Amino acid sequence: MIWLLLLMQLGFHTNTGYDDFLSLGVTVLVFAYFLLSKQKISLLRFTDNAKKYLIWYTLMVFWCSISFLWSEQSNLSMIKQLIINTYIPIILSVYSVNEYIRRKNDGLRLLTALVAAEVFVTLRALIHTPMGELISKFDTRLYGTGLGVNYNHFTTQFALVFCVVLFLAYVFSKMYYIPAIFIFANIIISGSRKVLLVSALAFIILYLVSAGSGSITKRLKRVFILLLIAGFTLWLILSNDFLYKLIGEKTLVVVSEMLNIDMGVKSDASTDQRRELIVIAWDVFRSHWFNGVGYYSFMNYNKWNVYAHNNYMELLADVGIVGFCTYYWFYFNNLLGYFRIKTPKTDFFKVRIGTDFMKSKWNFLGVTFFFTLMFMEWGQVTYFRLYVLIPLLVVTMAIEDMKRREAIKRSEA
Repeated sequence: MIWLLLLMQLGFHTNTGYDDFLSLGVTVLVFAYFLLSKQKISLLRFTDNAKKYLIWYTLMVFWCSISFLWSEQSNLSMIKQLIINTYIPIILSVYSVNEYIRRKNDGLRLLTALVAAEVFVTLRALIHTPMGELISKFDTRLYGTGLGVNYNHFTTQFALVFCVVLFLAYVFSKMYYIPAIFIFANIIISGSRKVLLVSALAFIILYLVSAGSGSITKRLKRVFILLLIAGFTLWLILSNDFLYKLIGEKTLVVVSEMLNIDMGVKSDASTDQRRELIVIAWDVFRSHWFNGVGYYSFMNYNKWNVYAHNNYMELLADVGIVGFCTYYWFYFNNLLGYFRIKTPKTDFFKVRIGTDFMKSKWNFLGVTFFFTLMFMEWGQVTYFRLYVLIPLLVVTMAIEDMKRREAIKRSEA
């Protein structure tokens, strides 16, 4: 049931409307299954992270919902969509995942279910890709177009789950290498620059971290292997016309912009537009800094009539500093929790950061996942998207459960 829930939430939200209806219907059925399959109803018994998640996103949706009071453009229809297509599925999913954990299913099984669902999402996107046209035109935007949805929705999600499956492969079992390779192959086919770069970064971090507390020789060997892989991959992309046109040239544009180095490639229209959107969004925020211009309203303030393609700038422009801080509170609260040393209640206001981070391998997953997500959000608006909110829910609850199990084992030892 939990696998079915994740599959519906991750891979069945397209522009057809039918998929949204099907996904919501299945989500309700899964919720009903968990609610009615036990004699004792436990609607209010949530884990700490489930409670935080519910409070966090409820506050966020509330602020977005009341923004119509000051929005210059009517956005009531978008608020309705936010509640029906995002908020209600989120609430039902939190309960279902919470019940799955409470019934003695561990976080590792939950993450495995996430990966399994993602494999099927990847297959669905691949099947709906006109591969002949994509290859002949070198247009990676055709990836998954048969579903009628922006391919960025799939690729952002791919990067997040790729980060998870890499962690599982390095720490638990090599069996996870197969879905990892399959998902990464689809990342390459999609040609998404930001996803390719952040996935490679996640691979490098987890590959080095998985060396554990081994010798310096072991770590240097891994660095050498990484350099060989990077060198060979770069040579292959630059020397092969197909790969260069597919992903190489676009990736060099991004690297050139980030490092401010002339690499002999001209920025494309997409890069130029996004750079200008950031400037416009910042100007909108400065003139409406406290409460923003209203949920989903920034598109009325630029000539392209599009969102900012940047979660940070979109939040600041749409819902102001209040909405921005509300949203990223959950991120930074979790990140700090991976480093924080528990202190007595009398010492509550002293934040201590130290070697406790090294005591749990799950801290590495949490930090890598959140930095992957925050990097991705520089190029994508995600604060009302299930393809980000569901992996975020699953990962935070899985880590909480596994760290709790580790603490119990240490206390019993």
